[in-house]
Amino acid sequence: MFGEIAASFQRGNIYLTTMLVLGFISTAIVFERIIMLQFVYHMDFGKFLMNLKSLLTAEDTTRALSYCKSFSNTSLPSIARRALEAAETDPTTIRSAIEEETIYFLPRIETRIGGLMALSTLILLTGVLGAIDSLWNTFHAISVLDSVQKQASLGAEIARALNPAAFGILLSMFILVGYYMVRGAAVRLTEKMHHGITVLNNLLVPPEVASFMPMAMPSGGSMPSLAMDTAAPESQESEPSAPVGAAPDAYVADTAVEDIRDEEEII
Repeated sequence: MFGEIAASFQRGNIYLTTMLVLGFISTAIVFERIIMLQFVYHMDFGKFLMNLKSLLTAEDTTRALSYCKSFSNTSLPSIARRALEAAETDPTTIRSAIEEETIYFLPRIETRIGGLMALSTLILLTGVLGAIDSLWNTFHAISVLDSVQKQASLGAEIARALNPAAFGILLSMFILVGYYMVRGAAVRLTEKMHHGITVLNNLLVPPEVASFMPMAMPSGGSMPSLAMDTAAPESQESEPSAPVGAAPDAYVADTAVEDIRDEEEII
């Protein structure tokens, strides 16, 4: 099989050449992602958080900031440095600074990883298309040959037509292995980043800032009742007001006497 594939390369098969170019691009992406995830973004997160916590516990913010700057300008040290700078200017902006830097950095972990799956699928489909094209040309060539020549060349031509499909499957499998390796490293790094960001929130964000929620209160300290305000004028209009300084029972008695006198005058 490998000898037939090499012979197809020598004959200049366009499908094999296309798959080789796509495979080279995929391999470059795999190696680039491995270098970034394992050697640039990755670090000893436990040791970094422990040292940073000890510096912040001692309230040595200057040394903590210098410690963060000693690392590369990526990953968790960059987020911690931004949070410490916000703590020096305005402690209420620490949480927003951590969120902004996290949203900026985390998508960089997944950069170009999704393209590996697309390239693998494209290589596989290109190999299948090359096999179909080669079989098509083979059957067209056999149709114009004699019976003896057909039997002699049919097997060799069909075997040669399967070379693009075989090469596409092999190259696609190789890229899938690289994809899952890179994907696993990215997931592990993302989980460590989430843990480190949680630790930074607990260390730097003041509890009163996290729990304080401003609420507008009226100037008198109590909320006025609209129902009582609207019902008061109606009650005042419907009921007559008693004279000032008079007792309720006396007022009722005087009203009853006036009603009796009016009835006697009518009679």
